[in-house]
Amino acid sequence: MQSILPALDRRTADDTVALRMLCVAFAVLLAILPLAHVTALRNVLVGVTAGLALLQFRLGPWRGVPGFVPWLVWLGFAAASVAWSALPYISFQSFRTDQLYPFVIFLVSFVLMRFLGGRLAAVIGTAAGTLMCLTTMLAALVSGYDPKADEPVAGTLGWLAWKAGDVTDSSTYVTFMAVPLFLILTTSRRPWRRWAAAVWLVVFGAIGFMSESRTLVASLFVSFAGFLIVLGILRGRLHLKSVVTIVLLGVLVSAASLEVISRARLPGPHPNDRSAALQMIMSDPRPAIWEAYLGLAGRTPWFGVGLGRSVPSRVYHLQDDGDLRQIDVHAPTHAHNVFLDLVLQIGLVGLAIWIWLHVEILRLTLKRARQGGDREKAWAAAAVALVLAMLVKNSTNDLIVYGNAILFWALLGTMLGLVWRDGDGRGDTVLLSTPTPKK
Repeated sequence: MQSILPALDRRTADDTVALRMLCVAFAVLLAILPLAHVTALRNVLVGVTAGLALLQFRLGPWRGVPGFVPWLVWLGFAAASVAWSALPYISFQSFRTDQLYPFVIFLVSFVLMRFLGGRLAAVIGTAAGTLMCLTTMLAALVSGYDPKADEPVAGTLGWLAWKAGDVTDSSTYVTFMAVPLFLILTTSRRPWRRWAAAVWLVVFGAIGFMSESRTLVASLFVSFAGFLIVLGILRGRLHLKSVVTIVLLGVLVSAASLEVISRARLPGPHPNDRSAALQMIMSDPRPAIWEAYLGLAGRTPWFGVGLGRSVPSRVYHLQDDGDLRQIDVHAPTHAHNVFLDLVLQIGLVGLAIWIWLHVEILRLTLKRARQGGDREKAWAAAAVALVLAMLVKNSTNDLIVYGNAILFWALLGTMLGLVWRDGDGRGDTVLLSTPTPKK
């Protein structure tokens, strides 16, 4: 296969100081994403990463990144929506932090996968982020300090607890990060890598249980099943019995996990003859929340009221809506569904462009993977699984903002970079089930 980045294989492959600094900045950025109260540092690291990438690569490789044109269309529409927003300042801030920054990191992560240093930066950064996520959550659990406090409590334990992210952010971090681990666990030819992935997933299990997120279980199940099915289709070895077995096992494990988490979330003891999970599902306030926000979306269905998750709530003064607060204390914040939130913000037109962006990227990825070997097919399947995980996790919330958005697009860019990477450096690939035939 001919590389879409031919200039990078020779002219910029040198181990320059700028490239080393770029890899370090990228790794540090990935490491701090699960932490709270790091907004300024995160923004600085995005700027440093973007500046170093321009210094190292100039303007050459960016147009060859898959999905570059759909991204520009989406960014153009999102930027234009600031003009008709009811709260343009908030919309602009949302455009910058939730759209532009993830776009930049998506481009950088894709290009960095051409280099061993870039791949090491991705592994080291995500591993450090996992350890810090677990450490801060344990500190908050042991100390009992409130991570949402304005100032940290004195002492190391208090500072670590203060850095613990929201439970929703922690579960989202686990949802996204588990996808490449599924790939390594099921396709790596080296036992130590499989063991490392298994241990990493066990750590994620502990984080997930502490977050008490029920949608985490469903997201992991759907993404894992989706990964195996897409991988089987791409390799031409999809076995129906294996798929059915995996689905049934996944349903059983998911049901058991949901029951355990639901019992942990209930304020008091629950009778053993009744399902706590079913009780919480039947009493879930989200259907009532969606119904209320659907009525609001009908007021400006085509272009919405302005980009930004908090804009609809502010425009319609939902914090003062007593009926909505009776449904749930968090109901006035946003619609708790990414699709509904996007319709409220940028209308059906914006939602269509957003969906097209993701579909087009996956279409290009699958097309490329069919021309490659098992490694390319595995990472393409992982890209599909990551998008599935994002959609399921955000079906009952809207968490693809701030650091979560950067993490999602950094991982997707990394996976696509590994799908498109070929030629030099085959010896240090993470996965290589069978050699890719030369064409």
